[in-house]
Amino acid sequence: MPHDSDDIFEADNATRDGRGPVDHPTMLSACARAATAAEARFRIDYPNSRARAVRIFALDAKAAEAMYGITEDPWNGAHFLTFADMGRIDPELTDATELPLSHPDGTSADFLAEIEGADTVVLLATNAAVAGAAEVVARECYLRHITCAGLALGRDGIEGVVNAMRPFTRVLVVAEDGDYIPAMLTALRA
Repeated sequence: MPHDSDDIFEADNATRDGRGPVDHPTMLSACARAATAAEARFRIDYPNSRARAVRIFALDAKAAEAMYGITEDPWNGAHFLTFADMGRIDPELTDATELPLSHPDGTSADFLAEIEGADTVVLLATNAAVAGAAEVVARECYLRHITCAGLALGRDGIEGVVNAMRPFTRVLVVAEDGDYIPAMLTALRA
């Protein structure tokens, strides 16, 4: 309701039908207080966040295909990785250095070197056969206190993909296609 005056008490409410007198002051909001000169001196005049080190793992061939469409876009510290051998990964794999990872250009990648210093790991998947890979990556992220997010892509059989990634991710998003990948990475400041 718009105010008729800047008085500290809303006396005008008492004159409106069905309303009684108001006995509490209308206070300035925190935003309005921050706009005063006295509060403005406490403002920080540099960006409040830094770019994050994000690692994106395509867990299957279709997910890799969707990921390759955005790898050339300008990202801030994001690394894109695929599993060189898209077969099933044993979830009991204890040595993460044995993960068959590669960069988009085909060169091999060392898992531990890639997640060193990472803030967030994003898992991309389109089928349920990736549960083992998701578990190994997520377990290593958990041990290093790295946030693990999942993006399940597709329409058909999506329940299996979601169920495969659900236990291993803090955030799980379902999208019909790879068009959502750039939006999610932008939201993560990748």
